[in-house]
Amino acid sequence: MSTKIGIAFVKGGIIPASILKKDKDVHVAPHEAIEVPAAYGKHLIDDKFAYAKAVEKVAKSGKKESAAPEMSVDIANQIAAAEKAVADAEAKLAAAGDEVAKAAATLELDEAAAVLKKLKS
Repeated sequence: MSTKIGIAFVKGGIIPASILKKDKDVHVAPHEAIEVPAAYGKHLIDDKFAYAKAVEKVAKSGKKESAAPEMSVDIANQIAAAEKAVADAEAKLAAAGDEVAKAAATLELDEAAAVLKKLKS
C-alpha cells in the first residue's frame, strides 16, 4: 500500500508544514490535487474536507498512450467519490431535525452536486 495519496480540498485548505515536512504551511486552492501522507489524507476524506484525487505527474517520455487509461480510471474514481458525497449529503438532509441542520445539509448537498456536475461535464 502506498504511504502517500492524492487529495483535493472542496473549498481549499491549508496543509500544516509538519505534515509535509516543509518549512511553511502549504495553501491549496479548491480542487487542486496535492500528495499527502495516506493516514492524513484518509482523515480529511473521512471528515469530508477533501476527496481523493490523483496528482498528475509529468510524463518523462512517450508514455502518453498509457496515461489515457489512468486518467479515465481516475475520473471514474472521482465521479464515484462525488456520487457518494451527494448520497451522504442527501442522507444528512433527510435526517436533519431543525432548520439550521437542514440549511447546512442543503448547502453541503448543493456543493457536492456541483462537484459531481463538474466532473461529469
